[in-house]
Amino acid sequence: MDHEPAKAATDFFERSCEKFEAWPYNFTRSRLGASARQAAADTWDREAKRVFKAAKPLLRFMEIHDTFDTLDQSESNSERQAVERCPGRPVFEVAKNLEDLVSHLHGATIAPRIRYISVQSRSSKDSLNCSPAMFKYLCTYHQIPPSIMNSVYSFKTTLSSHDYNLALFHDDNTLLAREEHILRQDQLGRSGREIRYSFLLRSVEGSDSIQTQKTPWAIRQLAVYHSFDVVSGRALWLTCKGNSVIEDRFRDVLSDDSAFRPDALQTVPEAFCASLDVLMMILDWCDDNWRWYINEIANEVNKKARKASTVTIEDDADFGKIRRLVTGVHEQRAERLSRTPSLESGVRLQNIVRGFSFSRKPSVDDQSVHLEEDIDKLQSLKIFSFNELQVLQAALENIQEALLVLKLNHQVIKQIRDHYQTLMNQYRIPEMKDIQEQCKNSLLELCRHSKGVEANIEARQAQLDSLLLLVQESKALYDGILQYRSFQINKIYAESAQMSARKMEVIANRTKQETTSMHIITFVTLIFLPGTFIASFFQSGILEWPPLEPKDQWKLNSKVFGLFMGISLTMTAIIICIYMVALYMLRRQLKAGA
Repeated sequence: MDHEPAKAATDFFERSCEKFEAWPYNFTRSRLGASARQAAADTWDREAKRVFKAAKPLLRFMEIHDTFDTLDQSESNSERQAVERCPGRPVFEVAKNLEDLVSHLHGATIAPRIRYISVQSRSSKDSLNCSPAMFKYLCTYHQIPPSIMNSVYSFKTTLSSHDYNLALFHDDNTLLAREEHILRQDQLGRSGREIRYSFLLRSVEGSDSIQTQKTPWAIRQLAVYHSFDVVSGRALWLTCKGNSVIEDRFRDVLSDDSAFRPDALQTVPEAFCASLDVLMMILDWCDDNWRWYINEIANEVNKKARKASTVTIEDDADFGKIRRLVTGVHEQRAERLSRTPSLESGVRLQNIVRGFSFSRKPSVDDQSVHLEEDIDKLQSLKIFSFNELQVLQAALENIQEALLVLKLNHQVIKQIRDHYQTLMNQYRIPEMKDIQEQCKNSLLELCRHSKGVEANIEARQAQLDSLLLLVQESKALYDGILQYRSFQINKIYAESAQMSARKMEVIANRTKQETTSMHIITFVTLIFLPGTFIASFFQSGILEWPPLEPKDQWKLNSKVFGLFMGISLTMTAIIICIYMVALYMLRRQLKAGA
């Protein structure tokens, strides 16, 4: 089909609007086949509930219409009235439901020179304030291709970053498309030959929804769709954003910039240059706030890095102390043994001394002093905590996220610049001739501006690369300090336990010595007690002996002495046997219990 009658195209467009619920499957005027459109429709059915919010939808419109003088006499009275309300000024409208949207889009018989549509969400991690039906009708009316959803799907109700900081660019222009793949709508001023693309960019912004940081920052996404009719010069901009930053910039540009007045948009090249100005405004958003965000991360990291690098840690190995802890012997004793002279027989004098003396153990008081010194040394490490290590880990994650965002943004900006350079240099079609001849300076300005943004992005990447290395080194140093502190604390506990064991050993040795002494005393007592008892018995008066006169000579009474010794020795032997048997039974019970 070489040319479709305007009536048939109008009928097709009206039927599509009536069946807008079938979008994106009913987007038949494209190179997409049925299976590709069905896949897009299936993805929509799966994701739309999380992307769009049916409660309290709100779409904002900003439009630049033709001036009254440039309207043809054939234009409707409603179109003339809309221009008369705001001559030379942008028109601001809102649509709160599907009826408002349909009424606004069909209220004028011809499309405005520039139409900007803002779709917002409460935050970058929330769904869009637009019902699925309203978005489908908007895409059907403006013949927006399903590829826009690759950018819009980044808006979802989620608690974490979605799509892992994805940024992308998708070109879907119809400049070289076959006639059956475009839809001419002469009644709306649309030729069907359009520069069409969508992209997704991310940048850092201050966030009011984050209350856990002193100066909260958040990586936020911006989805953009743009179409420019190269025959009529009419442009459409659609943005999806988690706040009103881009919407406010559009309002300022459309309201205050003289390049966007209706009388400055009379020709297609003028309108094309204006679209490049809007694009540069959006690219500027990618470069905003990065300096302050990086400075804040750097300040936080430098505080931790300086603290970790300037702390004094005494890590000299005290081998003498280690020897004493392991062997329990003073280093001086080993030195004294090495200097002890030997006898000619080969027996050291120290061995003789050792037989008559006890080995000197390290003083418990000395060990207590060492423990107090070690504890005092650890006081300087109290300023380091695991929470600070978590702060460094969070900074590391933020830097890695920022590097990824900047890298992907750099790629998208380069794709956009290459896209326009291709349009201006390689598209040899009649519709682009005037644009290519009259917009060279505007293209040069876009290329210069985009390269400046790319250079700034590369500078930010270099800053973050250096900061990333600093964070990694500081994190490793912090980890080493915390491990060293834990090791020293464990060592102090071990020394304290060993000191307690030494105390118990001293007590045990003393108890052993006292027990040995008691055994000796008991044994001696057992030997002398029977004799003492018998002697006392003989002297008690129970037995009477003939008295001796002082003048009589001393003589041994063998019979009495024999009786005394017989009874005493017998009783002593019996008592010792009883004691030995009792001691043996007691030790046997102790061994059995052990």
